[in-house]
Amino acid sequence: MPDLSVVLIARNQAWNVARLVESVLEQTASCASREIVLVDSASDDGTASQAARYPIRVYRLRAGQRLTAAAGRYVGLNRTAGDLVLFLDGDMELCQGWLEKAVEVCGQRPDVAVVTGLVIDRPLHTARSEAFVVEQAETPVPLVDVKHGGGAALYRRAVLDEVGAFNPHFYSDEEPELCVRIRRRGYRIVELACPAVCHYTEPHEAISTLFARWKRRLYFGPGQILRYHLGSGVFWSYLAERGFGCLPALGLAVGVLSLLLSLLTGQWAWLGLWALALVAVVLLMLYRKRSVHQALYTLVRRALMMAGMWRGFLMRPLAPDAYPALVDEIGREE
Repeated sequence: MPDLSVVLIARNQAWNVARLVESVLEQTASCASREIVLVDSASDDGTASQAARYPIRVYRLRAGQRLTAAAGRYVGLNRTAGDLVLFLDGDMELCQGWLEKAVEVCGQRPDVAVVTGLVIDRPLHTARSEAFVVEQAETPVPLVDVKHGGGAALYRRAVLDEVGAFNPHFYSDEEPELCVRIRRRGYRIVELACPAVCHYTEPHEAISTLFARWKRRLYFGPGQILRYHLGSGVFWSYLAERGFGCLPALGLAVGVLSLLLSLLTGQWAWLGLWALALVAVVLLMLYRKRSVHQALYTLVRRALMMAGMWRGFLMRPLAPDAYPALVDEIGREE
């Protein structure tokens, strides 16, 4: 049985798959026993065939089933056996030195279930340029308790077996949801305060990025998770940490109620008070952001989060074992 499994997930990321795989091969070269798999979500740009050139196992999820990051992690986990499992996204590059430190933490601290690290965001266009070298500090690295691990994290398999792993049906937020369940069992999620990965991404504060996320249904995840855990303790824990769409929804509900009261009573002051409150919120946001673009970005983001949460909540909850997991293994000859 391998000591370390690495699960890489990708979709239409042929532009980065070589960089990702090579960084993992380099950083795991000293492992006594390792296995590396890449799960591709029906890419049409040659991602899987490029990955299959390397000494790793490559699986391709078939089109026609729900293709999510969580599904890639779910399938990859079920096709590996290592005591420790490192998950990485297809738009990342593993930094030198972090994995060795993370494995050491797991070996020394049995109460730690997940180890993550700092994510260095890099503009997407730099993925095609020269390699970006991240220098690790020589001094001891602080260990900080965090709520979840994000897309790059090292998990203890025994804990995943105990609490249940990723739900492949969730369109997003699968890592925070899993980490809520892990922490409720008394385990720790920790961050090594040193760079773990470089993350090549679109500008976070571009409004077009928000609508791209909506198109990929990435705002549906929180609602799906709340519906799935409705009536359980996980529901309240997750809501307290990740219920970002609830406050805008509450504001909208107050607006609808104000309109109904005004229509029923003929007293339009109710609607007027709500409108004034809305204007005050916008002005406060403008003051805090000191930028019209930043304020507009925040308003659009919160509106999409609210709409996505409700769309996700209305979706039928499905258990992980209901996922069809239609997968083809891609041989190196392809």
